[in-house]
Amino acid sequence: MKFLLGCLLLLPLLIIFILESFVKLFIPKKRKSVAGEIVLITGAGHGIGRVTAYEFAKLKSKLVLWDINKHGIEETAAECRRLGAKTHAFVVDCSNREEIHNAAKKVKAEIGDVSILVNNAGAVYTADLMSTQEPQIEKTFEVNVLAHFWTTKAFLPAMMKNNHGHIVMVASMGGHTVAPFLLTY
Repeated sequence: MKFLLGCLLLLPLLIIFILESFVKLFIPKKRKSVAGEIVLITGAGHGIGRVTAYEFAKLKSKLVLWDINKHGIEETAAECRRLGAKTHAFVVDCSNREEIHNAAKKVKAEIGDVSILVNNAGAVYTADLMSTQEPQIEKTFEVNVLAHFWTTKAFLPAMMKNNHGHIVMVASMGGHTVAPFLLTY
């Protein structure tokens, strides 16, 4: 009986959601412009960070790109400049709290207040638990967890003062499912 009652209560909600989706199909919500926004992307030297930088470059954002890989970050910055975005590249080790703080101070002084922070940097080591070295486990947590706190603490106060900004935390499904040889990740 409870099941039938639950289904009857769900039906009006389904109808409302379908109607709402149908209306949004023909009258889409206006997208927010990010042109001129200062966007900082960690881990922008390759992968998701690089592609994210390209998309923000196409939208004419002012980019601040961080990565530990000097060659990768320079390649990403060059392509973003080719796409027309003003781009600043920094070699930053996101596992090092002091390096994050120093780079954040430099960004604020030389470029301005970051209004969009994309925490994307990540460290992945493929091995089973017994083969994974302890420094690798520590590095995974420093980059994938702690760095998010340090970057957010560095840029959130200005966002709050300006009453303007966004923080994006990129994560994987690794925390919701089991993947062989990705235990620390």
